[in-house]
Amino acid sequence: MAAIVCVLLAGCYWLGGRRPVHVIDARPRWGVRHWRATAFLGGLTVIAVGLSEPVDAIVRRTFWMQTVQLILVVMVAAPLLVLGAPTPRFQRLLGNSIRGPQRPSRRGALLAFVLFNSALPLAYLPAIYAATAAAGWIRQLAQLAMAALGFFFWSEVIAQPPRRCALSHVERVFYLFLSSAQIRIVGLILGFASTSFYTAPLFQQQLAAGILLVPGVLTDLIVLTVCLYLWLGDDRPETGRLIRQPHPLTERSSFLAHDRV
Repeated sequence: MAAIVCVLLAGCYWLGGRRPVHVIDARPRWGVRHWRATAFLGGLTVIAVGLSEPVDAIVRRTFWMQTVQLILVVMVAAPLLVLGAPTPRFQRLLGNSIRGPQRPSRRGALLAFVLFNSALPLAYLPAIYAATAAAGWIRQLAQLAMAALGFFFWSEVIAQPPRRCALSHVERVFYLFLSSAQIRIVGLILGFASTSFYTAPLFQQQLAAGILLVPGVLTDLIVLTVCLYLWLGDDRPETGRLIRQPHPLTERSSFLAHDRV
């Protein structure tokens, strides 16, 4: 199922990004569009391979491997999909014209935060884990649902031009900080438990906790650092107009240039 969904998404992504072919003076260059397409196809590849039946059969044998699979889907594949900026392409494919930068509502960011950070702890509840551990359509739907929620979560942090993020840089810092803290809490509960919550041995549960505590929040920390850097180095237009006063000579030369015209 995951491979079919990925193929359909790749086809829609290509159809939504088509441009007229220029035969004369055509110079193929590796630009931003190519990097975005590479990121999107990379995310689809991670999902298609990581959730495929041969790989999933190996993953289902051990508890910690299922944690690795989950982290790959929501912390690697989902950000790559968002970096590909597929939303404007899909909107264009559906006939929705996109004109100028668009800033969504903060309610969407709040909804994405609540849904994603509720679904991840729920995935580790013993009852839900038992229902989704065995092979079948329930497990496949749960995996695709986590991928969709991961995309929804990261789309509020990573912009998809011309669509802007509703959150500012500092808001995104707190957004990611709280999310990574919640993941760490889940890891601490699993790691310091005296008994296993699942049918898996205790050492596998502790290994899964270590995966959540370190690589599980690595993407959060990387993007958080970038947002913090952008926030600290952000020059607001109002500040720029107050600080960067035009030099008198510049004003004089500009005035003379208008006189000559």
